Amino acid sequence: MKALGILGCYLMPLLYLGITYFYYTVFLGTNKRLAKRSTWLLTGLIAIHLLHLGLFHFSINRMLFSSVYDFLSFLSFSIVLVYLIIELRLNNKASGFFILSFAFIVELISLIYLNPGVSPNPLLKNPGFVLHVSMTIIGYTALALSAIYALMYILQERSIKKHRFGVIFQQLPALKYLEKMSIQAVVIGIIFLGFGIIHGHVQANKVLGTFWLPDIKVIMLDALWLIYVLGYFLSKILRWYGRRMAWLSLLAFLILLVGGMVVSNISTSFHHFF
Repeated sequence: MKALGILGCYLMPLLYLGITYFYYTVFLGTNKRLAKRSTWLLTGLIAIHLLHLGLFHFSINRMLFSSVYDFLSFLSFSIVLVYLIIELRLNNKASGFFILSFAFIVELISLIYLNPGVSPNPLLKNPGFVLHVSMTIIGYTALALSAIYALMYILQERSIKKHRFGVIFQQLPALKYLEKMSIQAVVIGIIFLGFGIIHGHVQANKVLGTFWLPDIKVIMLDALWLIYVLGYFLSKILRWYGRRMAWLSLLAFLILLVGGMVVSNISTSFHHFF
């Protein structure tokens, strides 16, 4: 059983590579029959990856997120999941090749850190904390994809103004779709991150005896989530669309990224899982 689980770890990057190639053909427009099936193939990949994570950790008697491999592999899963939700919502597959390429690279890198014998953090023996971390990672991933779509919007808008219409430009989603994709990703991020935060506070109360922990990472995450929520609704009220919305999404994610890096380097926290 353990050998089968480890074999699955090595097979997952191959499946990701195959799906990425399928979406590459969709991007080029060379296989319209495959384009109709790509969403089902992507859904199948998500199901297989989820099954693999369950079987692998069951075989080694360990909860998810006990190692760097777990984190990176679940990050790949999150990228594909968030992208699939956006694809289904907007019925546009033009960005799939780029997004899935990121997922494939992350899944491939995860193999470097594969170590079935690592000792898990005691907190991760509680399934509740695993669920909290899962939703939080999906939320972070969605906000990162929102920033990527925003960057694609800005670059494509500049190409249009400078009349640079290359092969890649012709296959990218139109500006209105890139804007919608970025906004959809923000909404997904706010929802998943919000549930992750709430569930984290509930679990903290059950295990540590308090809803509100004097932990800098907890305080920062709560504050940044509120900033995203306020920013989203303010953009609706003030009608910030197009370039303004793209820059807002980029700026918000940079604050999230830099804030997380600073806090991780200057403080200690129980949020250290491996």
